[in-house]
Amino acid sequence: MRCTSLLLASSFGLVVAGCSTGAEQVAFVETLGNDTVSVETYSRTVDWFEGKFLIRSPMTQVAHYNATLAPDGSISAMHVEWTTPPENPDGHPPITFDVVIEGDSATVEVVGPDASSVRIAVPDGTIPTAGKTPISFAVLEQAVRQAVAAGGDEYPVHFIVPARGRIQPNAIQRVDEDVISFDFFGSPFYARITPEGEILHRSGEHTTMKVVGQRAAGIDFDALAADYAARDARGEGMGPASPQATVQVEVGDANLEIVYSRPAKRGREIWGSLVPWSEVWRTGANAATSFTTDRDLVIGGAAVPAGSYTLWSIFTEGSAQLIINKQTGQWGTQYDAEQDLVRVDLTKQELPHPVERFNIGIETMDGGATLGLTWDTIRYLVPIEVE
Repeated sequence: MRCTSLLLASSFGLVVAGCSTGAEQVAFVETLGNDTVSVETYSRTVDWFEGKFLIRSPMTQVAHYNATLAPDGSISAMHVEWTTPPENPDGHPPITFDVVIEGDSATVEVVGPDASSVRIAVPDGTIPTAGKTPISFAVLEQAVRQAVAAGGDEYPVHFIVPARGRIQPNAIQRVDEDVISFDFFGSPFYARITPEGEILHRSGEHTTMKVVGQRAAGIDFDALAADYAARDARGEGMGPASPQATVQVEVGDANLEIVYSRPAKRGREIWGSLVPWSEVWRTGANAATSFTTDRDLVIGGAAVPAGSYTLWSIFTEGSAQLIINKQTGQWGTQYDAEQDLVRVDLTKQELPHPVERFNIGIETMDGGATLGLTWDTIRYLVPIEVE
């Protein structure tokens, strides 16, 4: 560390109170519902920034990073080392990313699994990332600071993804005097900033990530990293935010399979909020939910020939429909209504107790089955028959 911190006790654990070099120090906590998903502390001067960044999903990992700034404020070099805290002996092996930018090219070196060394052409102001998702606050703040310095309502920014050795273009958009946005796979991620470009708060509520992050009064970073890694070692960690599940059922002489991902409630309002009214939903998370049958079916009164499909859905306060779509293999934001096979009505059933994780189930019975979508205090049902 270039900076020696002074620590004061607080309700969070330890507060970063000062630094012998006069570097600005900040801390951020990012949450998904009521779960913490990432924590970061970092210091910045006009010549460099450095810090620590942890992510919890699917397993706790910690990045130590430092960046050297050129006279114009852009990054000239960045070093990132990802490790698993020792409290989890079964963690991933270390991996190191080094990026050096000289003129209009950059050298990107990866040491560890999938080691590589490449040289790529880069535009002015290119920004190396820490190599993981979600994006580090320090890295995003670097982009915002460059945008503020450049002025205007839009600033093209190019991120280096070191693990892939390639450039990922984006743009910082000025939404309001103190609000900017940037693209996250086709959806806007927002951040509230100071006039200098410091990030105060960021929100991915309009994206598929749904995370919210803000500056913290102070944190004991090392204690949190150790605690989260120990939970992983005990099998009590966060794990994947939306783990994949497979449903395989025989209905008569038909074999049915559904592959989907299971988001969790995490203290959030689900119907009409996390799953908005009147908008097509992927019926799960991550990749589009797949459905395969080796026999012709009748689902909700509609003919569904043997084959592979994706399942989508749409809900209002008074109605719900399951959408069976002919396109397959796509990500869960790539819905094409022109590929719809059928839309069938779902029956709503109230539950006495909330269900934490979204669940798709098929309950068999004589002559057929019922497909159910269950989350929170509601189950939506549709009958299945074999032709």
